[in-house]
Amino acid sequence: MESTKYFDNNSGYNSGISNQREVLTVNVRTIIDRSVAILLQPQLYFTSDDDVMDFGDGAVYSALMGVLGALIGVAVGAQAHSGLSGLVSVAVIGPIITVLSVFIMAGIIYTLCRYLGGRGDYADSFHIAASATAIIPVAQLLAPLPLLLISMAWVWWIVSRGAIHIHKVQPGKAESALAVLYGGLTLLAVIWN
Repeated sequence: MESTKYFDNNSGYNSGISNQREVLTVNVRTIIDRSVAILLQPQLYFTSDDDVMDFGDGAVYSALMGVLGALIGVAVGAQAHSGLSGLVSVAVIGPIITVLSVFIMAGIIYTLCRYLGGRGDYADSFHIAASATAIIPVAQLLAPLPLLLISMAWVWWIVSRGAIHIHKVQPGKAESALAVLYGGLTLLAVIWN
Protein backbone atom coordinates (compact mmCIF):
# COMPACT_ATOMS: atom_id res chain seq x y z
CA MET A 1 0.00 0.00 0.00
CA GLU A 2 1.45 3.35 -1.02
CA SER A 3 1.20 6.38 1.27
CA THR A 4 0.86 9.90 -0.07
CA LYS A 5 3.58 12.35 0.88
CA TYR A 6 3.21 16.10 0.70
CA PHE A 7 6.10 18.47 0.19
CA ASP A 8 6.48 21.17 2.81
CA ASN A 9 8.88 24.00 1.93
CA ASN A 10 9.92 24.38 5.56
CA SER A 11 10.73 20.79 6.43
CA GLY A 12 10.83 18.76 3.25
CA TYR A 13 8.44 15.81 2.96
CA ASN A 14 5.91 15.16 5.71
CA SER A 15 3.01 12.83 6.35
CA GLY A 16 0.32 15.25 5.25
CA ILE A 17 -0.84 16.22 8.74
CA SER A 18 -0.26 19.93 8.15
CA ASN A 19 -2.27 19.74 4.91
CA GLN A 20 -5.11 18.03 6.77
CA ARG A 21 -5.13 20.91 9.25
CA GLU A 22 -5.15 23.40 6.41
CA VAL A 23 -8.09 21.62 4.74
CA LEU A 24 -9.98 21.55 8.05
CA THR A 25 -9.26 25.24 8.60
CA VAL A 26 -10.44 26.09 5.09
CA ASN A 27 -13.62 24.03 5.52
CA VAL A 28 -14.43 25.60 8.89
CA ARG A 29 -13.76 29.04 7.46
CA THR A 30 -15.99 28.28 4.45
CA ILE A 31 -18.83 27.21 6.74
CA ILE A 32 -18.46 30.34 8.86
CA ASP A 33 -18.28 32.61 5.80
CA ARG A 34 -21.32 30.91 4.25
CA SER A 35 -23.33 31.21 7.46
CA VAL A 36 -22.49 34.87 7.95
CA ALA A 37 -23.40 35.65 4.33
CA ILE A 38 -26.72 33.82 4.63
CA LEU A 39 -27.63 35.41 7.94
CA LEU A 40 -26.58 38.96 7.19
CA GLN A 41 -26.89 39.38 3.42
CA PRO A 42 -29.11 36.65 1.96
CA GLN A 43 -30.00 38.74 -1.09
CA LEU A 44 -26.31 38.89 -2.04
CA TYR A 45 -25.72 35.26 -1.10
CA PHE A 46 -28.57 34.02 -3.31
CA THR A 47 -27.51 36.18 -6.26
CA SER A 48 -23.96 34.80 -6.16
CA ASP A 49 -23.23 31.74 -8.27
CA ASP A 50 -20.11 30.97 -6.23
CA ASP A 51 -21.70 29.01 -3.40
CA VAL A 52 -24.66 26.92 -4.55
CA MET A 53 -25.29 23.90 -2.32
CA ASP A 54 -26.21 20.68 -4.08
CA PHE A 55 -27.96 17.85 -2.21
CA GLY A 56 -24.73 16.51 -0.68
CA ASP A 57 -23.32 19.88 0.38
CA GLY A 58 -26.71 21.01 1.64
CA ALA A 59 -27.28 17.87 3.67
CA VAL A 60 -23.84 18.10 5.27
CA TYR A 61 -24.25 21.82 5.98
CA SER A 62 -27.72 21.26 7.46
CA ALA A 63 -26.47 18.38 9.61
CA LEU A 64 -23.60 20.54 10.89
CA MET A 65 -26.02 23.35 11.74
CA GLY A 66 -28.24 20.78 13.48
CA VAL A 67 -25.34 19.49 15.59
CA LEU A 68 -24.15 22.99 16.41
CA GLY A 69 -27.68 24.04 17.31
CA ALA A 70 -28.13 20.95 19.50
CA LEU A 71 -24.86 21.60 21.30
CA ILE A 72 -25.76 25.24 21.90
CA GLY A 73 -29.24 24.20 23.03
CA VAL A 74 -27.81 21.77 25.58
CA ALA A 75 -25.21 24.32 26.72
CA VAL A 76 -27.73 27.11 27.33
CA GLY A 77 -30.41 24.79 28.67
CA ALA A 78 -32.81 25.26 25.76
CA GLN A 79 -32.90 21.48 25.19
CA ALA A 80 -34.72 19.34 27.73
CA HIS A 81 -32.05 16.61 27.55
CA SER A 82 -29.22 16.77 30.02
CA GLY A 83 -26.11 14.79 30.75
CA LEU A 84 -24.01 12.74 28.36
CA SER A 85 -26.87 10.51 27.16
CA GLY A 86 -29.00 13.56 26.40
CA LEU A 87 -26.14 15.21 24.56
CA VAL A 88 -25.49 12.10 22.46
CA SER A 89 -29.16 11.67 21.58
CA VAL A 90 -29.55 15.33 20.64
CA ALA A 91 -26.29 15.36 18.66
CA VAL A 92 -27.29 12.21 16.72
CA ILE A 93 -31.03 12.67 16.30
CA GLY A 94 -30.89 16.46 15.77
CA PRO A 95 -28.93 16.37 12.50
CA ILE A 96 -31.08 13.56 11.08
CA ILE A 97 -34.27 15.48 11.82
CA THR A 98 -32.69 18.65 10.45
CA VAL A 99 -31.76 17.05 7.12
CA LEU A 100 -35.18 15.41 6.76
CA SER A 101 -36.82 18.74 7.56
CA VAL A 102 -34.74 20.45 4.87
CA PHE A 103 -36.00 17.99 2.24
CA ILE A 104 -39.60 18.55 3.38
CA MET A 105 -39.23 22.35 3.48
CA ALA A 106 -37.62 22.27 0.03
CA GLY A 107 -40.74 20.53 -1.27
CA ILE A 108 -42.97 23.14 0.37
CA ILE A 109 -40.86 26.02 -0.95
CA TYR A 110 -40.77 24.46 -4.43
CA THR A 111 -44.54 23.95 -4.54
CA LEU A 112 -45.23 27.45 -3.23
CA CYS A 113 -42.80 29.09 -5.66
CA ARG A 114 -44.18 27.15 -8.63
CA TYR A 115 -47.70 28.21 -7.62
CA LEU A 116 -46.49 31.83 -7.52
CA GLY A 117 -44.93 31.56 -10.99
CA GLY A 118 -41.36 30.79 -9.95
CA ARG A 119 -38.92 29.31 -12.44
CA GLY A 120 -36.58 27.29 -10.22
CA ASP A 121 -36.49 23.56 -9.65
CA TYR A 122 -36.48 21.37 -6.54
CA ALA A 123 -32.67 21.61 -6.27
CA ASP A 124 -32.97 25.41 -6.06
CA SER A 125 -35.55 25.04 -3.31
CA PHE A 126 -33.28 22.60 -1.50
CA HIS A 127 -30.47 25.16 -1.68
CA ILE A 128 -32.77 27.77 -0.11
CA ALA A 129 -34.00 25.41 2.63
CA ALA A 130 -30.47 24.19 3.43
CA SER A 131 -29.23 27.77 3.56
CA ALA A 132 -31.98 28.68 6.01
CA THR A 133 -30.56 26.17 8.51
CA ALA A 134 -27.86 28.75 9.25
CA ILE A 135 -30.38 30.19 11.71
CA ILE A 136 -30.50 27.03 13.88
CA PRO A 137 -27.57 27.90 16.19
CA VAL A 138 -28.85 31.48 16.52
CA ALA A 139 -32.40 30.23 17.16
CA GLN A 140 -31.14 28.12 20.06
CA LEU A 141 -29.85 31.30 21.66
CA LEU A 142 -33.22 32.94 20.94
CA ALA A 143 -35.22 29.96 22.25
CA PRO A 144 -37.42 31.83 24.77
CA LEU A 145 -40.80 32.44 23.12
CA PRO A 146 -40.60 36.22 22.49
CA LEU A 147 -37.20 35.77 20.87
CA LEU A 148 -38.47 32.77 18.88
CA LEU A 149 -40.55 35.25 16.90
CA ILE A 150 -37.34 37.05 15.91
CA SER A 151 -35.74 33.84 14.64
CA MET A 152 -38.88 32.89 12.67
CA ALA A 153 -38.94 36.36 11.09
CA TRP A 154 -35.25 35.97 10.27
CA VAL A 155 -35.89 32.63 8.54
CA TRP A 156 -38.80 34.20 6.62
CA TRP A 157 -36.43 36.95 5.43
CA ILE A 158 -33.77 34.44 4.31
CA VAL A 159 -36.22 32.16 2.49
CA SER A 160 -38.10 35.03 0.86
CA ARG A 161 -34.80 36.42 -0.50
CA GLY A 162 -34.05 32.96 -1.91
CA ALA A 163 -37.48 32.70 -3.52
CA ILE A 164 -37.10 36.17 -5.04
CA HIS A 165 -33.54 35.80 -6.32
CA ILE A 166 -33.37 32.10 -7.22
CA HIS A 167 -36.94 31.24 -8.21
CA LYS A 168 -37.56 34.73 -9.63
CA VAL A 169 -40.88 35.08 -7.77
CA GLN A 170 -42.21 38.65 -7.59
CA PRO A 171 -41.10 40.18 -4.26
CA GLY A 172 -44.59 41.04 -2.96
CA LYS A 173 -45.94 37.57 -3.74
CA ALA A 174 -42.96 35.76 -2.22
CA GLU A 175 -42.94 37.86 0.93
CA SER A 176 -46.72 37.55 1.46
CA ALA A 177 -46.97 33.81 0.80
CA LEU A 178 -43.92 32.99 2.90
CA ALA A 179 -45.18 35.28 5.68
CA VAL A 180 -48.36 33.18 5.82
CA LEU A 181 -46.28 29.97 5.82
CA TYR A 182 -43.90 31.08 8.55
CA GLY A 183 -46.70 32.74 10.50
CA GLY A 184 -48.45 29.37 10.53
CA LEU A 185 -45.27 27.61 11.61
CA THR A 186 -44.80 30.17 14.38
CA LEU A 187 -48.37 29.58 15.53
CA LEU A 188 -47.69 25.84 15.62
CA ALA A 189 -44.52 26.46 17.66
CA VAL A 190 -46.48 28.59 20.14
CA ILE A 191 -49.18 25.93 20.47
CA TRP A 192 -46.56 23.18 20.78
CA ASN A 193 -44.90 24.97 23.70
